[in-house]
Amino acid sequence: MATPAEYFESADINKVPVPDWSHLDVTSPTANPTIKLEWDQIYQDDITGNVTKEEPHTPLEIESLRLSFAAKVDEKEFPPAVKYRGKEYAKPWQLVYGYGRSEALRLLNTKGWFFTNLEGTEDALEDVQAQENELLPKRINEEVDMRKFLIKKVNDGAIEKTEISIRAKFRKVYPYRRKEVENRVVPQVLQELGVKRPYILYTSSPKVQDWIDNHSKESYFIGENFDQERDMYGVVMKEGYDWRVVMNAMKTYNETGKKTYVICHCGAPTKKQGFDKKRKNIAAAFKKWQQIFEAAGVKEWPIVLMGALPQDRKADNLKVLISLVEEKSTEETTENTSETKMTKNQIKKTHRSEKFVEEFV
Repeated sequence: MATPAEYFESADINKVPVPDWSHLDVTSPTANPTIKLEWDQIYQDDITGNVTKEEPHTPLEIESLRLSFAAKVDEKEFPPAVKYRGKEYAKPWQLVYGYGRSEALRLLNTKGWFFTNLEGTEDALEDVQAQENELLPKRINEEVDMRKFLIKKVNDGAIEKTEISIRAKFRKVYPYRRKEVENRVVPQVLQELGVKRPYILYTSSPKVQDWIDNHSKESYFIGENFDQERDMYGVVMKEGYDWRVVMNAMKTYNETGKKTYVICHCGAPTKKQGFDKKRKNIAAAFKKWQQIFEAAGVKEWPIVLMGALPQDRKADNLKVLISLVEEKSTEETTENTSETKMTKNQIKKTHRSEKFVEEFV
C-alpha cells in the first residue's frame, strides 16, 4: 500500500472504488465517476456545509485519521465525494462528504486527492451525507445527528411534518439501524417539531402501570403479580412475545395451579397493519398455541386474554381494555350448554371487563 503522496501521484483513477448511491437517487457520471482534484479547487465548509452532523470532528478523531493515512492508503476504501457547483466559482467543486479525511490529508501536505463525483438534488445529496457515515463509519452518526437531519428535512419542506414521512426518511437513510434506535429518534423529532402522535406507545411496564393508575376503570396487576380478586396472575405483553408468555404461564400453572391473564399492546401501526389487525394477530397466535398444547394432551389452558391496552387516540376508549375476541353470533350462543354458559358468566363476573374473554374450558 502506498503513502498518501505516492497514491495521489501514481494511482490509476479507473481503479479507485466507486460507491453506489442510486438507492438514494444520487448517481455518478458514467464517463468520469472519479475525479482527481487539488485542494484549491474544492470548497469545504465544515461549519455550515456538513449539515447532517451536529458536532464536528474532534481533534483526537482528526489525529487518528492523519496517523492512519500517514502509515498507508487503503486502496479498497471509497474516497471522499464532491459535487460540481459551477465554473463561475473560484472553487467549482464542493465537498459532499469526507470532511474528516480531507482535513487529515491536508495535514499531511498532500496536493489533493481522488473524489467520487456525485449528481443529485440537494435533498438526495443530504441523504447521502447522512448515510455515508453509516456505511463508511469513519465516525458513526450519533442520534443527535439523526434528529438534526430529520428536523432539517421537515423544515426545508423535503418531507411532510408527519410521523409516516419522518419514519420513511429514517428507514431510507439509516436502513441498518435497529428498530429501537428508530423508536427513540422519531418520537424525539416529533416532539421537537410539536407533532402529537395519533396513538399511544407503551414503552415500559411503568408506563402501563401509569395507565392502570390514572385512566383505567378497573384495577389490574402486571409483572407476574397475583391478583387476589381474580385469583390469577397478571402480565403485560407486547406483540410478538406470546411464546414467552405461554411458557411462563405454563410454568406458573404447574407450580401454583393459578392461571395467568394477559394484557397486550402493540408497536406503531403501519400501512399494512393497523391496531385492529395487530390485535387480531395476537389473539390468533394465542389460539394457535392453545391448539398445539391441547393436541399434546393439555386439558386446562392456563391463559386468559384480558384485552389490549388502548392506543388509538381517536378510536379507543382510554378507560377500558380493548377486546381481543370477536362476539359470537346469537345462533352460536343458543347452542351452548347450560354448563358452558355458567362458566362464561362466571368468567365475566370475575374479570368485570367488556366482553374480552373467549370460552377457554
